[in-house]
Amino acid sequence: MTAQPNWVTEDVDTEKPSIARLYDYLLGGKHHLEVDRELGRKAIRAAPGLVLLIRANRKFLRRAVRYLVGQGVDQFLDIGSGIPARGSVHETAWASDPKARVAYVDIDPVAVRHGQEILAGDDRAVSVLGDFFEPERILGDPEIGKVIDFGRPVAVLVLNLIHFFPDTKVRPALAAYRERLVPGSHLALSVATDDTSDALAIDSLYQEEYTEFTLRSRAQIDALLDGFEPVEPGMVYPPLWRPDDPERVTENPERYSSVVGLARKP
Repeated sequence: MTAQPNWVTEDVDTEKPSIARLYDYLLGGKHHLEVDRELGRKAIRAAPGLVLLIRANRKFLRRAVRYLVGQGVDQFLDIGSGIPARGSVHETAWASDPKARVAYVDIDPVAVRHGQEILAGDDRAVSVLGDFFEPERILGDPEIGKVIDFGRPVAVLVLNLIHFFPDTKVRPALAAYRERLVPGSHLALSVATDDTSDALAIDSLYQEEYTEFTLRSRAQIDALLDGFEPVEPGMVYPPLWRPDDPERVTENPERYSSVVGLARKP
């Protein structure tokens, strides 16, 4: 029997792929198990553009954070953050505003512990165990309260998570976060669409492991922004969201099987 890595503790489910560890594998990280790699390899075979998509989403994250800092937002709540990789929220925000505050939240204990190791000794950021579908617990978490003041604008980032769950769960949770946020706060989303062949292939594969995986139409995705005002250019394929160099936008952006965007609470 192969020995498990030293970061695998009793609270880690080694029998089922973890969303956080799967994305870590796809991003070229080191915190994943064979069960995660197996699913990742199947996903890449089913949708050859998947790795490109994951990396494009990471680039969107960095552009969105830089935009938000430029708008005066200095507090970030990244829910379903996964394992903080190079170029994560805290690194990107601090490059522009060293006083920015960041709270990472994930349901995977490996992601949380790794985040805690990275952020050890820095009082500007925390990594906390939490479930996106328990907004009151997250919003009332004392560790998060040490860095995030919900009486001021906050950017809530929910990337690569929502498509693993149906609207019956997602929309009430988003509404709860929206109600708590003050005007000037923002919501960033990355959501899988149903309008590409890669998306349909991934849908078939992921539903074997994640039975609630849900592809959405553009209209269904726009509806997730209820109560928020989309920031231009709205929900678009990742390379099209405020590219650093508009002259070098990827050809055929429609090959990406998700859309991304940012919206503001008025």
